[in-house]
This record gives sequence, C-alpha cells and structure tokens, in this order.
Amino acid sequence: MNQMHKWTATPDEIIEGKTTDVYFLRTVQCLEDDGLDKIKVWAEVTTGGIPRNGKKLVFLGLQDVLNLFIEAKLPVNIYAIKEGTVLPNKDYNGVKIPFLIVEGVYRDFAIYETPMLGFMCFQSGVGTSALRLRIAAKDKTLLSFGNRRMPPAIAPTIDRACYVAGFDGISCVLSAEKLNMSATGTIPHSLIMIEGGIKAAVISFDRNIDPSVTRIALADTFNDERVEVLDALEAIGEKLSGVRLDTPGSRKGNMREIIQEIKWELKLREREDIKIFLSGGLTESSILEFRDIVDGFGIGTYVANSPTIDFAFDIVNIEGKAIAKRGKFAGRKQVGYCESCDIYLCAQFEEEKILCPSCKFEMTKMLEKFIENGELITILPTEKEIQQHIQNQRNNEEEMQ
Repeated sequence: MNQMHKWTATPDEIIEGKTTDVYFLRTVQCLEDDGLDKIKVWAEVTTGGIPRNGKKLVFLGLQDVLNLFIEAKLPVNIYAIKEGTVLPNKDYNGVKIPFLIVEGVYRDFAIYETPMLGFMCFQSGVGTSALRLRIAAKDKTLLSFGNRRMPPAIAPTIDRACYVAGFDGISCVLSAEKLNMSATGTIPHSLIMIEGGIKAAVISFDRNIDPSVTRIALADTFNDERVEVLDALEAIGEKLSGVRLDTPGSRKGNMREIIQEIKWELKLREREDIKIFLSGGLTESSILEFRDIVDGFGIGTYVANSPTIDFAFDIVNIEGKAIAKRGKFAGRKQVGYCESCDIYLCAQFEEEKILCPSCKFEMTKMLEKFIENGELITILPTEKEIQQHIQNQRNNEEEMQ
C-alpha cells in the first residue's frame, strides 16, 4: 500500500463497509441469525440543533450519499431535500425536519449509516459557516484558504462547500480543476523571505508568472505593512493590483488604523484602485468589523474547521408500523414549505396536500425521490446550479444568524 494512503479510506473500502462502526456489523449478524434480515424500515436523517447559535443550515453532502448507495448497488428508495437548500432544523411545530429518507431492508444498508452521516455532517457544517460569511461580507470578495487545516484528501470537499455557498475563489489547484475555475492566490511569505524582501519578490513574480495572473503582494513579512505596500508599489508600479495583510496576532496593533494609513498613502499616489485583502484567523466578527474598509478576505480555519451539523439517522417505521426511540418523532413524513410565509411543516407522508398553518394555501413538498430500487431517477445538479439555488434563497439573510 502507498504509505500516503495508509490513513485514508479508499472508495472501495467505504463501499465494503470498512468505515462503519463495528456495532452495525454485529447488528447485521444478529438480524441474520435471528431471521430478521428481511425486515423493511423507513429511516430518516434529522438534527437537533445548528452550531454557532444558527437559525438555519445549508444542506450539503447529498450527492456523495447518493453515489455511495448507487455504487453499493442496494435495492433501496431514497428521498431527500434538494442539495443546497437553506432551512431550519425544526418545523413550525417544533418537529425535527427529515432531510433524507432511506426506505428498504435494514440489513442491506445498516453498515452505511456511518459514512452517510459523515458526508452530510461535515459538508453541511462547512457550507453553513461559508454562507454565514458570505452574508456577513455582503459584496466583498471571499477566498477559501483553509485546506492546510485539514487532510489534503478532503481539500476539494471543503472548497466545493465554500464555492456553492458563494465564495469567489479558492487557492487549491485540485479543487479549482474539479470546479472548472482558476485557482486564486497571492505572493507568499516564503518567496519574500528567500528572495530577500518584498521588492525582489514582486519583481520576480512579475517577471516569471503569466501576466494574466493578478499581482497581489503580501505586505507584512519583515517591515511595517504600510512600508511594504509602498515598496511593492515602487517595485512593479501600475502592475500591482492588490495587497494582502496577514499580520500575526503578536504584531497586529490597531488593524483598522493600519488599513486607513495604507489607503491614505495609496490615495496620495492616485492608486486607490489597489485592492486590500485581509487574512489570518478571520471569523464572522472580523468580517463584520472590516468589510467597510477592505475589498476582500482570505478565510481558512473558520470554514475548514467548521463545527459539523450533528445529523442523526433513526428508524421511524418498521414494516408499516410507526415507531421511534425516545426524543424522535415516529412515522413516515413529508415536509411542506410555504414560500410566502417561510414556514416548514412536517406531515404524514401519505397526505395528498399539506396546507400552510398560516395562510392555509397548499405547501410545496420538499422531499423528492432520488433513488428508486437502487437506481438514480433524476439528473443531479452541477455545483454552479447548487450555488445558484443557495443564492436564490438569500431573501431573509438575517435568518442564518
């Protein structure tokens, strides 16, 4: 085995059930030995809360779940809320909303609960944080710089969630290739240090890198930020399009005043067009604090290390009989949504119509069938389409916080 993959699960290992929790394997053995391996169930994915005191979450990870079940060739039905939907975790009456349903013989899919939840919990967590940042930043540029905080194997997963949530750019080369876009980045500290300073570094970058790549200098390596910005400007003049400030916490001082000084110096030189970007430990609060004075933000840990959405997977119907463990709501459910009232309502799955408790008009049913008897029956959206779907739902942006 390639040692780089020693602690990374392969797709085959996931499909074989090797990433499951051992108690599911033992459950399957018990069911087989007791002649209960043909029992059909209806199981749903719900969550009890949203991290960071959020009111709504972004549902992501569905396509990975669907691909898992398709590759495993399981004769099940899967219903789910559309990927990229922004919604609360509970309905109008406080009932936990089912985001995904698996219907079939429990023995067939028991071992996939663990990886299935992993796909959704992690991606929904990153996407929810990314959308909150997108809303906080308003029209300012957001760049995903967080891959160094997580294992490289999941770098594209992180960037996909950020991209569909509305980030403008990503730094990871592989992620950019998968998303059919150009990777975005600036001159790093290492180049400045090895070249001997900001001037030599930006001159080298300008001389060796394709002219189509924007010249954005990192201005805080050895000297005062204002000094290094002006050094970079002197070195390549009109080619300089932006600067990034990544000052460590021990040297930050009053960042707002530093930025104001830089903007003043650029104005004196008639270069107010040069964009200013911030990075380095930024959070939602940081963006709210500085969005009026800078042009964009490079975000790393806040999204890459997002708290997950704690989805759970529970049986709520066995062989046609409603049943649930404590703390769960029994029975097969459908989710209705009234766009006019922004209300969600859980109802019995068999109900022909779900009426809004406020306006009394018929609600849209949110749970769609994606897999029927193991076969995908719909065309999955592209990442651009998921991004647009999220964008279309940003009417009540204050509802995220």
